[in-house]
Amino acid sequence: MQSTSPSTLSLLETKGIQLNVLVEEMNEIFPPVNPTPHMNDREIMFSAGQRSVVEWILNKMDESRVPI
Repeated sequence: MQSTSPSTLSLLETKGIQLNVLVEEMNEIFPPVNPTPHMNDREIMFSAGQRSVVEWILNKMDESRVPI
């Protein structure tokens, strides 16, 4: 697993993107999805991959709030 520093996420903000707004939008676009019998393996894996990116960003944001 790759390691990132808190400054990596701050980079988005220096580029003019509000990180909280971006994550909120990603949460709306890529919500957690429960697989249904009508979904094929590819659809399930694709949805899980999209959501894992959102979860990764949320985890990094939480880690950066914890004082070391």
